[in-house]
Amino acid sequence: MLYRNTLYFLLLSALLLSCKGVDDISFKGVDNVALIGMEDNRINFSADIAVFNPSSLGFRISEVNLKTSVDGIFLGTLTTIDPVKIKARSDTSYHAVFSLEMANIITGASTLYGLQRKKQITIEMQGFVKARSWMTSRKIDVTEKKRVDVPQFNR
Repeated sequence: MLYRNTLYFLLLSALLLSCKGVDDISFKGVDNVALIGMEDNRINFSADIAVFNPSSLGFRISEVNLKTSVDGIFLGTLTTIDPVKIKARSDTSYHAVFSLEMANIITGASTLYGLQRKKQITIEMQGFVKARSWMTSRKIDVTEKKRVDVPQFNR
């Protein structure tokens, strides 16, 4: 009996580890950006992130570490403050809190100030996202370059 339960557990674990559902998640956009505050060279803000997850598994994004550039100007590293739970088979927005640690406060501030006059920008992100589903954890490398509409900041 113990042998059969152990074998069943090992087969189930192997099946879950072989799932590639995390790779199928796609980022669709950002809305409702709200500035929370600034501290030293960090900007904390919240936003609604639109995500499409066709997988039958839900995930928790436990860590985000993305080097971020806007229109070719390096701003800094974007990280999450709280984990984000992404539901299985969903096409919805999730509220998340982020922190952007700026590499150079003067360059970063002038670039962010200049965004209010633009309609679209090119965002480039390189780094990783860690996703966790039940007993499995996966680190996903991200290399993304996208032309996006400039979100309106809520005050």
